[in-house]
Amino acid sequence: MTSLNQSSLLKSVLLGVAIALMAIGVWVIYTSPESVPRQGITLDNPSNDAPIYLVVESGDTAADIGTRLEAAEIIDSSASFERLAKIIGAESRLVAGEYEFLEGTSVLDALTRVRDGLTAARIVTLREGLRIEEIAEVLEERGVVTANDFLAAANAISATGTSVDADLLASRPTSSTLEGYLYPATYSFSRSIDATQLVLMLIEALSTRLTPELRAEAQAHGLSVHQVLTLASIVEREAVLPEERALIASVYLNRIAQAMPLQADPTVQYALTQRPGSVQEFGYWKRSLTLDDLQFSSTYNTYVQGGLPPGPIANPGIESILAVIRPAQTNFLFFVATGEGGHVFAETFDEHLINVGQYQP
Repeated sequence: MTSLNQSSLLKSVLLGVAIALMAIGVWVIYTSPESVPRQGITLDNPSNDAPIYLVVESGDTAADIGTRLEAAEIIDSSASFERLAKIIGAESRLVAGEYEFLEGTSVLDALTRVRDGLTAARIVTLREGLRIEEIAEVLEERGVVTANDFLAAANAISATGTSVDADLLASRPTSSTLEGYLYPATYSFSRSIDATQLVLMLIEALSTRLTPELRAEAQAHGLSVHQVLTLASIVEREAVLPEERALIASVYLNRIAQAMPLQADPTVQYALTQRPGSVQEFGYWKRSLTLDDLQFSSTYNTYVQGGLPPGPIANPGIESILAVIRPAQTNFLFFVATGEGGHVFAETFDEHLINVGQYQP
């Protein structure tokens, strides 16, 4: 072999090694759990700070996604996106969803985001026991929709009866709002969602959990869906310890059976928001109620009105709903807070007075 051939061979070997090392380097960058793209956005001289949203549909190929990314001027080369997806084996691991990019995002970052499912959806937790107005405020604070838009959409759906589940709203009086029908949970909201879609999403979540079987079980006990949600909302506001939900439900059901007023403080708190200036001074749930508060004239005040209030006072979770459908079997008619989160229960008024004297002297 001549020295010229040896030199050519050496160059070919070195070039092959260099290409292999580059491929390994790319693979390491993309797959390492400590790689920069997993830490945040890596930009190549972005020319526009406004976010660009792009939806990846289920079944989209790397070529499909790359083409749309290039068309939106997010990346500069769809071919590079497709080629890198093939190199790192990400072609079959691209996650559907709505993504947020900036113009000039690197191909490496764009691919990593879609491969790892780093979507732009906002995760929002709506906790149990919130009023519809409080839900609206949370959604506005998280930048999902404005409170006014949410309340307007809820009122519009309430008025028309439009729902993903007509049976769910069948027992709801036409004059009632959607209070109680907006299920509290942790949601992933698309950035393109509008207020109407969002309200329907919350109703659908309740529909999924309050199954036809549970509705039939409630009906067998003489309770409509609206009555279940109304009482469950009171239980939700009263209960602190999860294990007490069924006991609290039993107290109210026993009182209803004996035609006794519920005398539930949360219903007074709900009613007081109609008093001018009350929300501004005390919030939606006034903590310390006075004797005057307990006499506040309202159909929701169960100290002055018998039976259940006209509708839910908050939006209950499934545990409080189940507590109403499947209450504890007791003879309790009273309970008082211990001051440590729990309650003590009593069957007679005399027992109740002793408990009050002990825990709230």
